[in-house]
Amino acid sequence: MLQAQAARELARIDRDGLFADAGYLTATSLVRDRAGVSAAEAQRRVAEARGLVEHPRVADAFASAEIDRSRVAMLLAAASVSPELFHRDEQVLVDTVGGLSMGDAFRALQYWKQAADAEAAAVDAEHLHGRRRLHVSRTLGGMVRMDAELDPEGGEIVITALRSLVEPANLDPSDTRSHAQRRADALVDLCADHLINGNTPIAGSFRPQVTLTVGSQVLQGDPGSPSTLGEAIVTPETARRVACDAQVTRVATHSDAVLDVGRATRTIPAAIRRALIARDGGCTHPGCNRPHRWCDAHHIVHWADGGPTSLGNLRLLCRRHHRMAHEGLPSRRE
Repeated sequence: MLQAQAARELARIDRDGLFADAGYLTATSLVRDRAGVSAAEAQRRVAEARGLVEHPRVADAFASAEIDRSRVAMLLAAASVSPELFHRDEQVLVDTVGGLSMGDAFRALQYWKQAADAEAAAVDAEHLHGRRRLHVSRTLGGMVRMDAELDPEGGEIVITALRSLVEPANLDPSDTRSHAQRRADALVDLCADHLINGNTPIAGSFRPQVTLTVGSQVLQGDPGSPSTLGEAIVTPETARRVACDAQVTRVATHSDAVLDVGRATRTIPAAIRRALIARDGGCTHPGCNRPHRWCDAHHIVHWADGGPTSLGNLRLLCRRHHRMAHEGLPSRRE
């Protein structure tokens, strides 16, 4: 109610030009200075005050606390699509959004805007699509930071894909990861599956791949030169885990000069992987039901330690449990 009263007073100041008496050029500059808000917030408040003057039923519902400021904003945005049709339907729309949750109120007004002006709704949808973005950057600490904004259609696809991997994990009482960590792992799983099984383009005779560079002594458990995965430095045990189920190319060097490059070979031949899938079906960690598509083939005794690549020395593990098998501890909560 106080917000509605403030909006009425601001509308009066704006209408009568009282901001000039206080030494301001516009009502927006007055709000920005006196309320200590950003220019964008000041503009929003002035626009709200003007809109409430034009739509008295919305203003009355706001003043009586039947609707809150967020619903006022949605109603005024809908009014801009077709003022004439909004004036006709104003009371019905006010009554409707007042009795719905925020999400349902938003959807109801979206339906109304499409019916009121299909062309404007299409322009609005195209505007949202044009705002899509994704920024990915490496930080000095070695982490990778992502910042994204997706249009409604793309966002639903991503949310649904992540949820398909996160929801089964939510039912596992032994899973100590936070919900945010589960979503992060799900995104990595989706990208890893695409690199392995997706229809990725081939450039320079190679499909896109993440390259692990590791010395033979590191794989055998001895200290050696740093191991890198792409541009990231990884621990020796992480290097052993990645090499556990990978395509391996032997490179012989001397004094940083390359002497010989062997043929790339899979550590797990296709025939053995098929037999492993037939035997295990999916992750063999107790209580885990991840299917084989999301699993690595784990050498119980690492091949660098002389372990054979045979069914008796292999088991399927999802990437989370494969990490636990090598690094020893599950991911901790943030």
